[in-house]
Amino acid sequence: MNFMMLILLAMVGLEGCVTADYGNLTAQTPQALNTTLLTDTVKQLEVLYPPASTQLNLGQVIENNDPFGAGLISTLRNHGYAVKDYSEQPLSNKGIRLQYLLDVPTTTDQALYRVKIRVGDNTLTRAYVMQNDTVIPAGAWTRREDH
Repeated sequence: MNFMMLILLAMVGLEGCVTADYGNLTAQTPQALNTTLLTDTVKQLEVLYPPASTQLNLGQVIENNDPFGAGLISTLRNHGYAVKDYSEQPLSNKGIRLQYLLDVPTTTDQALYRVKIRVGDNTLTRAYVMQNDTVIPAGAWTRREDH
Protein backbone atom coordinates (compact mmCIF):
# COMPACT_ATOMS: atom_id res chain seq x y z
CA MET A 1 0.00 0.00 0.00
CA ASN A 2 2.75 2.47 0.93
CA PHE A 3 4.69 1.50 -2.19
CA MET A 4 1.71 2.35 -4.44
CA MET A 5 1.24 5.69 -2.68
CA LEU A 6 4.92 6.50 -3.20
CA ILE A 7 4.66 5.72 -6.94
CA LEU A 8 1.53 7.87 -7.24
CA LEU A 9 3.23 10.81 -5.52
CA ALA A 10 6.29 10.45 -7.75
CA MET A 11 4.13 10.47 -10.88
CA VAL A 12 2.29 13.60 -9.76
CA GLY A 13 5.60 15.29 -8.96
CA LEU A 14 7.06 14.43 -12.35
CA GLU A 15 3.99 15.73 -14.15
CA GLY A 16 4.63 19.14 -12.61
CA CYS A 17 8.16 19.09 -14.05
CA VAL A 18 6.99 18.22 -17.55
CA THR A 19 4.14 20.67 -17.95
CA ALA A 20 4.84 24.37 -18.36
CA ASP A 21 2.70 27.39 -18.97
CA TYR A 22 3.05 28.73 -22.47
CA GLY A 23 1.45 31.72 -24.12
CA ASN A 24 1.51 35.44 -23.56
CA LEU A 25 1.61 35.90 -19.79
CA THR A 26 2.08 39.67 -19.91
CA ALA A 27 -0.67 42.21 -19.54
CA GLN A 28 -0.71 44.74 -22.37
CA THR A 29 2.51 44.97 -24.37
CA PRO A 30 3.31 48.02 -26.50
CA GLN A 31 3.07 47.51 -30.27
CA ALA A 32 6.74 48.48 -30.74
CA LEU A 33 7.71 45.73 -28.31
CA ASN A 34 5.62 43.09 -30.12
CA THR A 35 7.04 44.08 -33.50
CA THR A 36 10.65 43.90 -32.32
CA LEU A 37 10.15 40.61 -30.47
CA LEU A 38 8.39 39.00 -33.45
CA THR A 39 11.03 40.10 -35.94
CA ASP A 40 13.90 38.95 -33.74
CA THR A 41 12.25 35.62 -32.87
CA VAL A 42 11.50 34.69 -36.48
CA LYS A 43 15.01 35.74 -37.53
CA GLN A 44 16.47 33.35 -34.93
CA LEU A 45 14.16 30.53 -36.01
CA GLU A 46 15.27 31.03 -39.63
CA VAL A 47 18.88 30.46 -38.58
CA LEU A 48 18.05 27.05 -37.10
CA TYR A 49 15.06 25.87 -39.16
CA PRO A 50 14.90 26.67 -42.91
CA PRO A 51 11.51 28.25 -43.72
CA ALA A 52 10.65 26.56 -47.00
CA SER A 53 11.31 23.05 -45.68
CA THR A 54 10.00 23.23 -42.10
CA GLN A 55 6.46 22.51 -40.92
CA LEU A 56 5.66 23.79 -37.44
CA ASN A 57 2.76 22.36 -35.44
CA LEU A 58 1.41 24.80 -32.88
CA GLY A 59 1.32 23.09 -29.49
CA GLN A 60 -0.92 25.56 -27.68
CA VAL A 61 -4.06 27.63 -28.05
CA ILE A 62 -3.59 31.27 -29.02
CA GLU A 63 -5.92 33.43 -26.97
CA ASN A 64 -7.95 36.18 -28.68
CA ASN A 65 -6.21 38.88 -26.62
CA ASP A 66 -2.68 37.69 -27.54
CA PRO A 67 -1.21 39.92 -30.26
CA PHE A 68 2.23 38.32 -29.87
CA GLY A 69 0.95 34.79 -30.57
CA ALA A 70 -1.22 35.83 -33.51
CA GLY A 71 1.62 37.93 -34.90
CA LEU A 72 4.11 35.08 -34.49
CA ILE A 73 1.99 32.67 -36.51
CA SER A 74 1.28 35.28 -39.19
CA THR A 75 4.95 36.29 -39.44
CA LEU A 76 6.11 32.68 -39.64
CA ARG A 77 3.68 32.01 -42.48
CA ASN A 78 4.75 35.19 -44.28
CA HIS A 79 8.37 34.01 -44.07
CA GLY A 80 7.58 30.68 -45.74
CA TYR A 81 6.86 28.33 -42.84
CA ALA A 82 4.00 25.85 -42.95
CA VAL A 83 2.25 26.33 -39.60
CA LYS A 84 -0.46 23.91 -38.46
CA ASP A 85 -2.90 25.43 -35.99
CA TYR A 86 -3.35 23.89 -32.55
CA SER A 87 -5.48 20.78 -32.33
CA GLU A 88 -6.12 18.54 -29.36
CA GLN A 89 -5.84 15.58 -31.74
CA PRO A 90 -2.46 13.84 -31.68
CA LEU A 91 -0.15 15.38 -34.25
CA SER A 92 1.29 13.31 -37.05
CA ASN A 93 5.02 12.69 -37.31
CA LYS A 94 5.22 15.46 -39.90
CA GLY A 95 6.38 18.78 -38.55
CA ILE A 96 7.92 20.07 -35.35
CA ARG A 97 5.95 21.09 -32.27
CA LEU A 98 6.16 24.85 -31.54
CA GLN A 99 5.24 26.58 -28.29
CA TYR A 100 6.02 30.09 -27.09
CA LEU A 101 6.10 32.05 -23.86
CA LEU A 102 6.22 35.81 -23.45
CA ASP A 103 6.46 36.92 -19.85
CA VAL A 104 7.92 39.39 -17.40
CA PRO A 105 10.23 37.67 -14.89
CA THR A 106 9.37 38.68 -11.33
CA THR A 107 13.01 38.79 -10.24
CA THR A 108 13.54 42.33 -11.49
CA ASP A 109 11.92 45.73 -11.20
CA GLN A 110 13.03 46.81 -14.69
CA ALA A 111 10.87 46.59 -17.79
CA LEU A 112 12.35 43.19 -18.62
CA TYR A 113 10.58 40.82 -21.00
CA ARG A 114 11.46 37.21 -21.83
CA VAL A 115 10.68 35.28 -25.01
CA LYS A 116 10.94 31.51 -24.78
CA ILE A 117 10.33 29.41 -27.87
CA ARG A 118 10.19 25.64 -27.70
CA VAL A 119 10.72 23.96 -31.06
CA GLY A 120 10.76 20.18 -30.85
CA ASP A 121 13.40 19.31 -28.26
CA ASN A 122 15.07 22.74 -28.36
CA THR A 123 14.27 25.71 -26.17
CA LEU A 124 15.38 29.17 -27.29
CA THR A 125 15.27 32.03 -24.78
CA ARG A 126 16.15 35.72 -24.90
CA ALA A 127 15.51 38.66 -22.59
CA TYR A 128 14.72 42.22 -23.69
CA VAL A 129 14.71 45.56 -21.88
CA MET A 130 12.28 48.36 -22.70
CA GLN A 131 13.99 51.78 -22.37
CA ASN A 132 12.67 55.10 -23.63
CA ASP A 133 10.12 53.39 -25.90
CA THR A 134 12.91 51.30 -27.44
CA VAL A 135 13.38 47.55 -27.10
CA ILE A 136 16.94 46.36 -26.57
CA PRO A 137 18.07 42.73 -26.29
CA ALA A 138 19.42 42.12 -22.79
CA GLY A 139 21.66 39.30 -23.99
CA ALA A 140 22.15 36.69 -26.67
CA TRP A 141 19.76 33.89 -27.56
CA THR A 142 20.32 30.82 -25.44
CA ARG A 143 19.61 27.34 -26.74
CA ARG A 144 18.96 24.28 -24.63
CA GLU A 145 18.31 20.76 -25.88
CA ASP A 146 15.72 18.87 -23.86
CA HIS A 147 16.05 15.13 -24.28
